This record gives sequence, structure tokens and C-alpha cells, in this order.
Amino acid sequence: AAAALERAARLTPGLADRARRLALAAEAAADAGDLEHAQVLAEQARRIGGDPLTVARLAGLRGRIAFDRGAVHDAHRILLDSAASIAEPDRRGAALLLLDAVRNAWYVSDPAAVAESAARLAALPLTPQDGLDGFVRAARAMADFLAGDLERALPPFRELIAVAAAIPSGLAALRISICSLAGISGDFDNGLAIAHSVIEECRAHGLIGLLPLGQAVLAIHQLYLGRFRDAVTTAAEGRRLAGDIGQTHRIAHFESVMAMVAAVEGREQDCRELAERTIAHVGTHPVATIVGWAEWALGLLDLGQGRFEVALERFEAAARGPLRHQIMPYYFAPDQIEAAVRLGLPARAEQPLARFESWATAAGHPWAQAVLHRCRALLAHDDEAAELHWERAARAHAEANRPFERARTDLLHGEWLRRARRKSESRTRLRAALETFERAGAAPWAERARAELRAAGETVTRSAPDLASSLSPQELQVVRLAATGVTNREIAAQLFLSPKTVSHHLYRAFPKLGVTTRTELARLDLG
Repeated sequence: AAAALERAARLTPGLADRARRLALAAEAAADAGDLEHAQVLAEQARRIGGDPLTVARLAGLRGRIAFDRGAVHDAHRILLDSAASIAEPDRRGAALLLLDAVRNAWYVSDPAAVAESAARLAALPLTPQDGLDGFVRAARAMADFLAGDLERALPPFRELIAVAAAIPSGLAALRISICSLAGISGDFDNGLAIAHSVIEECRAHGLIGLLPLGQAVLAIHQLYLGRFRDAVTTAAEGRRLAGDIGQTHRIAHFESVMAMVAAVEGREQDCRELAERTIAHVGTHPVATIVGWAEWALGLLDLGQGRFEVALERFEAAARGPLRHQIMPYYFAPDQIEAAVRLGLPARAEQPLARFESWATAAGHPWAQAVLHRCRALLAHDDEAAELHWERAARAHAEANRPFERARTDLLHGEWLRRARRKSESRTRLRAALETFERAGAAPWAERARAELRAAGETVTRSAPDLASSLSPQELQVVRLAATGVTNREIAAQLFLSPKTVSHHLYRAFPKLGVTTRTELARLDLG
């Protein structure tokens, strides 16, 4: 499409029409992931000039390119200025630019900039026919969230998530924004479904420029839901693609997700390298949400390895810093509480408990209530109160879809039962926890569950290794697709690889899995 529009522009005699077609060609090139060519075309159109809408369209594209290259502050200012210039002739176009500005300000964790962008958006004379009322309310709610008013912030998020499926094709960027709101509001199942639909649209229409953003939100939701192998597979593909098309700050996003999984799995060197590289990148491209994952990963690594004091200090420092406005301090609060309790310092758990309770109450999800009861059980002053919270946590987990969090609750509950000399009951909880940890590849947590089971009088053996764990993320992705019966050429087209590369991955994967034909793949559990 970009090439056809560029050719049409060259053949157009009128300067205004030529500029308009060059602008369209630049947008198509950006959608296809060719940022360098998009910038060249946009600059050619800018030099020609044109009507105000074309000029503003070009400025919006410049903002998008700046953001995709990590220059988030420049992008934000470009978007605000562009929206102001077209507000009168194209209020809906101005609104879309301001929605991007809200998102950018959120990423850098700038409450004032989010509030300013949301206020400008609310001031536009939009009508119901523009179809953006829910997004306007959500933008205001994002400002409320950063200001700490969770009761006002989360309901507009939920309203928008509920109608995401009705948003028509062609508005993938808006659906990605809704997916991000699902992550903030704790609605991970719906967020996962939205992310999958966006990625399908991006692949079907060749929107390579948007695909890494869709993969980033998908990886986050897979991580939240405890699908760690899927999260790494998505992040590995996203990192490769982002590097190919020049979206440098997305690389850090994917590596922060990979650092979180490395922390869960106890791969200390990998976790530290990925997290420290992410933090160093944010020094030049200040996207606060990304450094939040890296800090959380390092804290979770220390917690899993039993370095409770180091973990607690890291979580406390992160909650006081620029991240204090973001969702991460709410989500890592239970880890912070566990570290404090294991150190015998319950007073240092009071603030994170209040923080998490405020979010969990506003969100209302069963998994959040389960984790809240777990935290209250750890801090209970007597056995009767603790027992009540453990029971409520178990009931709430049964209604939720976060197996890793349920296993962590089972582990802590099992430890509590063993200390209360209720060894038979403790073994039931600890076996369930161990099974989940082993399936997830969460080695430190699994080892702790084994130690507790041995202390409870049970002989424990290690389970057989998972075949799929021997594959690289890209090998796993290729093998999963091959197992569905699609050809190498079709796999290559879907993953933006060459058929030769697909063949190479299958050649390496088959011996690891102990198979010799594609038919055998369909019978394997590939996680």
C-alpha cells in the first residue's frame, strides 16, 4: 500500500493532493513497520505543505515515530500541538491524537501531563457519533488513577473493556489501549482475549508497526496469568521484530517481561542481565512502566531466593520513587508483605497492605480478594483469624484463573499448617503448590515446597523434565504451529520468518522432543 500511494503521489500534479498522498504513504509505511521510509515520506510531504489536516496528520505521524523510537517526551509535545492545530476542522482526529498523548504521558508516569491531555480531550466538542465517549471517560480515569483515586478510576476502565469486542477492525491501536486498561484493572482474561484479537488483525493486515505493541500487552497478560512459557515466547518474537523495525524502547519492554519470568524460574544471571539492561535503557528513554517490571523482577528474584531483607528494601524504594503512581506498586505489594513477614517485621507490611487493599477493593476480582486474604492471614494476630483468612483465600482462588498465585497461597498456607502441627492438612496444600510450581518451571518456589513437604514427613521426588522446556522460545512457537498442520511457508508468513528458518527450527526441535514427523507433534503436550 505504501509503495502504491507513493507512486500515485509522484504522478499527482497538484501540490496539496501530492502532499496528502505522501502523508498516506508515510502512514502505510509506518503501519508496515518501515519507520525509516515513513520518516522520509513524511518529511517530503512536510516540505510540500498542504491543507491543515494533512499538515496535522504528518505531525501526528511524527509523534508516533518519535514514540516508537523511544523519544516519549518529544512525541507527547508533538501530539498535543498537532491536536490543537486540527481541533476545529477535525475534532475526532484531534481526539485520537490526544488519546495517544494520554497514553504517552502514562508511560512516563507524568500525572500532570496525563491530566492536561485528558482535560484537552474532554474540552473537544465531540458527539456520540464520534464513538469516543468511553475513551474520553477512560482518559479522565487514568488521571484519577495516577492521583490515587481508584474508586473513580476503575469503573470507566471496566465500561470500556466490556465493549472492546464491538470496536470495529481498523482501530487496533484503540483496542491495544483497552487491553492496557484491562491490565491496570486486573481483568487479565479479557485483556488476553483482546490482545489475541489485535495480534490476529495486525498479522492479517500486515500492520507490522503495531504488532510489537500488541505483543507487548499480550506478553504482560500471559505473565499475569502464570503462562510463563507463552509470555517468553511472545516476548522473544516481539523483541526480534521490534529490533528489526527500530522500535528500540519496545525491546526493553519485552526484556522486562523476560526478566520477570527469569525471576520466577530462579535464573538469577538472566534475570539480572535483562533487568539491568532494561533499567539502563530507561535512563535514555524514560518509560517508567518498563522500569517497573525490571524492579519488580529483581525484587521477586530476591524473594524467591530467600533474600528477604534485600527484596523488602527494593520494593520499598520502588514504591517511593517515580513508580509510586503506577500499577506495579499495587501488584508487588503482596510480595513486599511476604518479605516483611518472613523477616518478622509486620509493621513494615502495613503500608503495602493498605495499598493493595485499596486496589483490590476497587477492582473486586476474586483473585485479588484471594491474595488480599492471604496477606491478612500472614499478618493475623491469632490462629483463629488466620484460619478464617486462609479459608476465604482458598474459596476466592477457586473462582479465579491465576494458578501461580494460588500455588503461592497454598505454599504459605501449608507452611502455616505445618507449624501448627497439622501435618496431614499441610501436605495436601503443599502437594498442590508443588505440582503447579513444577508445571510452571518455578524452581525456587518448587524447592521451597519440597522442603516443606519433607519437613511435614513426606518423601519427595523430582518430576520428569518437561519436554517443551528444552525448546527455545522461537522453536516452541514454530513447533506449536506445525502441530496444527500448517505448512512451513504459512508458518513463515505468520511469524515474519523465511521458510528456511522455519525448517531449521523444526530440524533442531524434533530430536529434543523425541519425534521424527509432524504428525507426532500433535500428540505432544506443548504447554
